[in-house]
Amino acid sequence: MIGAVHYKLRAINSARLPFINGRLMHAAFFKILHNIAPEIETFVHENMNIKPFTVSFLDPRADLPIFEDRWQVKRGDKFFWRVTGLNEEILNAALNVPEGYELQAGNLTLEVESVDAKIISAEDFILNVKDLSPAAEVEFEFLTPVSFRIDDYDAPLPRAELIFPSLADKWTQAQMPAAADKKIIRDLAAQIRLTEWQGQCKKFYFGRDRGTLAFWGKFRYSLRQLSDGVKKVFMLLAKFAEYSGTGRLSGQGFGQTRVKF
Repeated sequence: MIGAVHYKLRAINSARLPFINGRLMHAAFFKILHNIAPEIETFVHENMNIKPFTVSFLDPRADLPIFEDRWQVKRGDKFFWRVTGLNEEILNAALNVPEGYELQAGNLTLEVESVDAKIISAEDFILNVKDLSPAAEVEFEFLTPVSFRIDDYDAPLPRAELIFPSLADKWTQAQMPAAADKKIIRDLAAQIRLTEWQGQCKKFYFGRDRGTLAFWGKFRYSLRQLSDGVKKVFMLLAKFAEYSGTGRLSGQGFGQTRVKF
């Protein structure tokens, strides 16, 4: 079972909110798990390097005033927030958040106004992609920054050899039905070419002295060098990115992804 849960939130106090607020929302979601499914919270926190969920940054529903690179939020301002889950337990916890529930994002307190979800079984997800025609190209739109780590340095590189093995790792961690061997995926991804892109790269700070180099934008890749069967594998991994996020820190708002073929 995989899916996305969408929340509409309302600020119940005034506060300043950083644009890169994924760490705050990561903590907010762990608080949800602590309150609703504490056994899941403990297991995920202590035993899983790749978290079986993503959280988005808070997305204001209207333009907010900005001061010193922070939004100035006032009581009554509204936000969208998206959480994805890669297993049934996480999704159940996310769905069981009641209207009126209060969550904390730093100094900002938010009330849940509504909860909506799109959930699909892993088997149906795979069948839906298999029913598509083999794609000549895949376009990733990275809605939030994406970063990879190579040894001890940040690698803000939109290379297929980084993107697809990362997704294979997430696929395996989520125990999706079909195998995705990371080494094989990396070798095959070397045949994929970046053909067109519009994007930027910079260092994003999510703490006073902590940050990561990352890129975002639209990136189109050619799959023409691959056989039809292999194209379907890469299409599955690409579409899975809409739930798993791409690259590092997807549990903190990074790597939010939209895909089209």
